[in-house]
Amino acid sequence: MKHLLILALALSSVSLRGQIQFYSLDEVFRYADVRAISIQNAVLSEELARIGQKEALAGFLPSSNLSLGFNDNITLQPALVPAQAFNPAAPDDAVEELTFGARYNYTAGLNSQWDLINFPQWFAFQTAKIEVEQSSINTEVQRYRTYQSLASTYYSILLSQESIRLYEENVRVAESILATVSDKYEGGIVSEAERNQAEIKLRQSQRSLVQVQHQLEQFYVQFQSQLNTNEAVFIQDDIKAFELANTELPIRHPEVRWQEVEVDKYGSLLQQSKAARLPSLSLVYQNNHTWATDNLLGLGSANHLPQQIFGVQISMTGLFNPGKRRRIEQSKRTLELQQMQLDYTRLAKQKEDELLQLQWHQSVDQLSEQTEILALQTENDGYAEHQYEGGIISLDQRLGRYDELLLVQDQYLQSLATHTLAQYQIYIRQIDYQSWK
Repeated sequence: MKHLLILALALSSVSLRGQIQFYSLDEVFRYADVRAISIQNAVLSEELARIGQKEALAGFLPSSNLSLGFNDNITLQPALVPAQAFNPAAPDDAVEELTFGARYNYTAGLNSQWDLINFPQWFAFQTAKIEVEQSSINTEVQRYRTYQSLASTYYSILLSQESIRLYEENVRVAESILATVSDKYEGGIVSEAERNQAEIKLRQSQRSLVQVQHQLEQFYVQFQSQLNTNEAVFIQDDIKAFELANTELPIRHPEVRWQEVEVDKYGSLLQQSKAARLPSLSLVYQNNHTWATDNLLGLGSANHLPQQIFGVQISMTGLFNPGKRRRIEQSKRTLELQQMQLDYTRLAKQKEDELLQLQWHQSVDQLSEQTEILALQTENDGYAEHQYEGGIISLDQRLGRYDELLLVQDQYLQSLATHTLAQYQIYIRQIDYQSWK
């Protein structure tokens, strides 16, 4: 016996390998933070936005480029020069054909520019900062949406498990009814039609149980997909164990915060478009060197021709550009649209929160009442079972009480689902996603 117990424990431990068990919804959220694709994509987008901000910041630094070159002037173009430049006695219209330059030219140059005043670049940097903030909020939005989806599946699994518990009891009751009817049928007390009726009830109860078991399997597969895992998942939780401490929603909705930053971004883009019409001031430095020679490798005897330039450059490229004026108007209209969307989002989310709180308060009373009704109906069904076994009531009356129990069970499960839905939605809305990391 001892060896059998050890073997059973060993098999049990093997069956749990590769299985992920969750004991609360918060554990699911923590797991999803590092596994869910939607959240990971948002995190990567946030990192890309930070890289974009660094690139925008690099625009304030001087830009330099180094160039090296080689030219082989295979044919030097002759030039016509007045002959009097070399011979004052030459006729006025006389010219000489001369060739200038060396065949081989080696060049090296360093060109640098530093924009001291560049308004579009400044606003581009401000836009990049806003995009970093927005990408961070987008991560919060994706977590909020992912949590909603996960919680829906999570509590669907728990609700299915609760349904299985009730349906298994229904099968037991239907089996008891059939056993009693079969005994009476064997004794010639009831007809075959009545026995068939009892067997039909049993099969219907068994079918309901099998359907919810299949539904549970489907929910678990869906849960695996949402968590981005191929390992077996198991939830060890009680659907009635979790209760909200309060229904207050002090945290602004993540989608509202995202839209607020969207308005800020398009406001910055508008300023960036306007700034394109302003002048920019730059410092320019060039240091170029040319080595000219008629000997391909004769750098030692080559003529060195250096050149250095330092200058201040003012440019006003957008002052007379009608295309930039059109872009400014487009930016204004886009900003107005985003502001309208923000006003709508604020109102819509406010009403969603109010409706959610209202649904939760209503579901509390409804679930409490249905729980009491189910307890009473279950007790009545037990009385009916004893009365039928004692021959006090008929089979039709017994099955009628059983149907009433099934109806009350369905009403109870519906109330439980409504309450659970409102409860987890409020809980997810209460999470401060800025600190929930």
